Order: sequence, then structure tokens, then C-alpha cells
Amino acid sequence: MFVIYYLIAMCVFSGINACLLSVFYRRPLNTYFTAFFFSIVLADFGYLFLALSTTIEGAIVANKVCYLGACFLPLFLFLLICRLCSFELSRWIKLFLFLYSALVFGLSCTVGFSDVFYESVRYVVLNGFGSYMPTYGPGHVLWNILLYFYMLANVVVIIIAAKKKRNVSYKTLIAIAALAFVSIGAFILARNMENDTLLMPLVYLIDELVLLYVCALVKMHDVMNSVLESLEAENTAAYLAFSPKGLYLGCNDIASRYFPELLDCRVDHDLPQDAEIADVFKEGMTQLKDSSGDKVYRFSYKERYFKAVMRNVHQNKKLQICLFRIEDETNIQRYIERLDANNTELAALIKNNKDQIRLFQNQMLVGMAEMVNNKDGFTGAHLKRTKEVVSILVAKMQKDPNLNYSKEFYDDMIAAAPMHDIGKIAIDDKVLCKPGKFTEEEYAEMKTHAEKGAIIIKNLLSNFQSELFVEIAKNMAGGHHERWDGSGYPYGLKGEAIPLEARVMAIADVYDALVSKRCYKEAFSFGDAYDIIDKSMGKHFDPSLKKYFEQSREELEEFYRKECEAERAEAEKASAESPAN
Repeated sequence: MFVIYYLIAMCVFSGINACLLSVFYRRPLNTYFTAFFFSIVLADFGYLFLALSTTIEGAIVANKVCYLGACFLPLFLFLLICRLCSFELSRWIKLFLFLYSALVFGLSCTVGFSDVFYESVRYVVLNGFGSYMPTYGPGHVLWNILLYFYMLANVVVIIIAAKKKRNVSYKTLIAIAALAFVSIGAFILARNMENDTLLMPLVYLIDELVLLYVCALVKMHDVMNSVLESLEAENTAAYLAFSPKGLYLGCNDIASRYFPELLDCRVDHDLPQDAEIADVFKEGMTQLKDSSGDKVYRFSYKERYFKAVMRNVHQNKKLQICLFRIEDETNIQRYIERLDANNTELAALIKNNKDQIRLFQNQMLVGMAEMVNNKDGFTGAHLKRTKEVVSILVAKMQKDPNLNYSKEFYDDMIAAAPMHDIGKIAIDDKVLCKPGKFTEEEYAEMKTHAEKGAIIIKNLLSNFQSELFVEIAKNMAGGHHERWDGSGYPYGLKGEAIPLEARVMAIADVYDALVSKRCYKEAFSFGDAYDIIDKSMGKHFDPSLKKYFEQSREELEEFYRKECEAERAEAEKASAESPAN
């Protein structure tokens, strides 16, 4: 009875392990993982039924159940090892291997009807449990070929992976090598000893435990893969991951293009000491270690400039990986360098061509405004959209005969709109780039961008632009966060004390913020955005501008629909042209 209890326990344990796999390995289960575990469950039940058999017919049926699991176990193990070692087999090879295993199982099903697989078989009782003694037929040699082939194939794959597959951890290789040799080697040994009923269920249990250990090893890498997959739609930045101990865990394709040395670095190891990039990332890890949140780290590599946003990624409240998100800022840096060089030339150009200087100054300001928006996570599209919103509102205002403003005033208002946030260039990057909620001190610093923007515009434009344009641009930058009821900043102006251009800019800025998707929120619907602004008339916004906003509603919504479609088309085009596709 002890043998029966032992086999029942093996069946229970194999079933528990199969369930543990589905819970522990939360990513969508690989087919070979699942098939391997449930083939073991099937084989264990076959051995139990064999031990419980009392006739030769029962023993033969139980033996066929064992073969159903055992014929496909080496196949699933081999495919699983290929997957873990990053080897891709063609569909035809997989089909051939499956058909061969099916052929061997089909021959095993002839036992009792034909002498092809077993020439004869007789029922015996060993140590109190049922079994059988076969005389092997000519077809049985296919079963031996299957076992020895997979043992050799597993050895070849593991050796090649150890030498060439840098993205496979040595720990994983050692574990799967043990898995392959223990399972197939033990089966061959058990068959030669003619005592596989007792030995193989225990071997299968060890296989399952080893495989769960392999899952634990690759789980840390899966954390990084999950992060990368969630960002794959954008796929505009490089991503690298390191363990808390500084071991290299892997990167995406963009990172390997930026830093080709990573192709020679092995996963789960320290970066080579002689690799130039090693010092760069060690410095980044040192800075991140003492940081409680995201850390911005800028560095140069092979005459290019990069910006890294580093963060610690936790899972189940435990630090799993240190993630680097890296963007190439070479073009921005060179643009800044060109600005410095061009500023030197400005002194000579002032005497010769005042109009050219004015044009260049405008371009520089717009360029600076775009750089500011890129710094705090937005793109130049925000500048384009707010300028268009101001243009639409201004068009309605120009038709009102009760407003006595010049065409130059309206034109300058539209031209100055992109400069409204230029003061953010004077805000500390730690505050400007912070993804979470500001502290009171950080928010106080952030609010200074309006006043600083007005000062920057006055200092840069006073000598090169008309007084009207400078005044409008300064008022838009300094007053677009003022509120009609006096609760805004930086000066707490109230009512008509707020310049008209700043009141118009406030509506444009808030409307774009509402209907556009940001990193910290989804876009509001047009109806919700309209209601929010409408209810804020007389509190946040000038109520006299309400009629122009109402008249512009359809035109604004049409403009944003077209912008959304254009962005979607551009994203689809970029996805289609991506090397990954």
C-alpha cells in the first residue's frame, strides 16, 4: 500500500505544481510550459493506474496512458529549452517533431493487438503493485531514438546558448541543463533497470521544481519586458534595466543601436570593466541609489548627448529592476550650441539689417518655447494648438464692431501666443520634469514662470520688436494664469485689470489642457471641456469673452478632431515603418 500512497502523492504534487505555475508565472503562460506540466500529470496518473491494475488488460491500458505523457514530454522539454535559450525553430521542424512523437505514441497503442512495438507482454506483481514484463518489438527502437535524439539536441542547444546567446542568464542555462539531463537520463536509466514506475514520478516532481525555479529566474527579466511592452506603441526611447545589485538585465533595440557595446554584454552579469559605457551607467546607478523618485541624468557618449530618466521599479513591494529611459538630445544640444554661436554674430548683424535680426529673434523665441515644452514633457504641438485656438477666438473678436482694436493688435496677439510659457526655461529641471504632485515649495517655484516669462520677453525683444508686440507678448506670458475673480497669479490681478490678450490666452491654454491627453490624465470630451470653461466664466475667465468662445465651439472641435486624426495617422505610419515590423 505504501507504493500506492506514494504514487497518489506524486499525482497530487504534480497537479499542485501545475496550478502553482499558472499563479506564480502571471504573464500569459507559454504553451510549452503548460504542456510540459500537464504531460507530467498525465504520466503520473498512468503510473498510478498501472500500480492499481490487476489484469494484463488493465496494465496495457495504464501503460498507454504513461506513453501518452512520456512520448510528448521530451518534445515539450526540448521546445521549452529552445524558448528559454532564445532559439527559434521553423514551423516545419516543430511539425516534424510532433508527428514523430505522435508516431511513437501510435505504435505504443498497438500493444495487445500487434507485435510491432511489444512482441509480447505479461502481467506481474512487483512488491505488491501491478506491473508488466514486455518483450520489445522492432518498432520500439523508434522510442529509443526519440529519447537519445532529444538528449543530444538539448546538449547542443545549451552549449550554443552558453557561447553565443548573450541575453540568456548562466543561472537559467545551468537550471535547464539539469532539467534535461535529469529527466531524460533518469528515464533511460529506469527503463534499463525495468523499474520506472517508482523512479519516474519522483524525477518528474524534481523536473517541475526545477522549472518553477527557472520561472523565478526569468521573472525578473519579465518585469522589464512588461515595462517595455507597455511602451512599445511609442517606441521612441531606449530602455535598459539593471538589477538592484547592478547586474545588466537587458535592453530594447533602440538602446542596442545607441550603445552597440551592449550586444557583447551578457545578461545577469556586470558590464565589462573595459566597456566605455560601463562607467556611464555605473554613475547613473550611483545617483539613483540616493534618490527616492525619478532621477534625471545627462551624459555624452561617442560625440552624442543623451538624457536618462532613471527610476526604481517595484513588484510586490520589492525592488526588482532599475530602469533607464534614454532619449537622444544631440539635436537639441547642437541647437543650443548654434544659438550660442549665433548670439555672437548678432552684434555684427544689428548694424546692417534690423529686419533680419527681428526675424531671427522671433525664430529663436519660438525655438526656445518649443524646447521648454519638450523639457516638461509636452511637444511643439501644444504651441501650435494654443496659437490656433487664439487665432480662432481672435477671428470672432475681429467681427465684433464694438471692439476697437487694430489689425496689428490682433495679429501680434496670434504671433505672441507660442511664447506664453517661455518662463519655464528658468525653472529648475527637478521641478519642471517632476511627474508627480508638487510640494508647496515646488509649486511656489513653478508659479514664478509667468513673471519670469514676462521679464525674459522684455529683455530679449525690447530693442528689436515694436513696443506693441513686446507689450502683448509680455502680458500673455505674465498674465495667462491670472483669474477674473483675482485668485490667480503672479500678481492677483482682477477683472479688466488683467490685459485682454492675457484673458484670451488663459482660455486657449486651459481649453488645450482639457481636450489634450497628458501623461497625468486622459483627454476630456469636448462637451465636458466646454462645460468646465462655461461654468468658469466670471470666476476664472472674462465673461465678456464667453460669446466668442461659444461662437468658436464648432470650429475648435473640428480643429482638434483633425489634429487627433493627423496624430493617429502619423503614429500608424511610424509603426508601419518601424524595423520591428
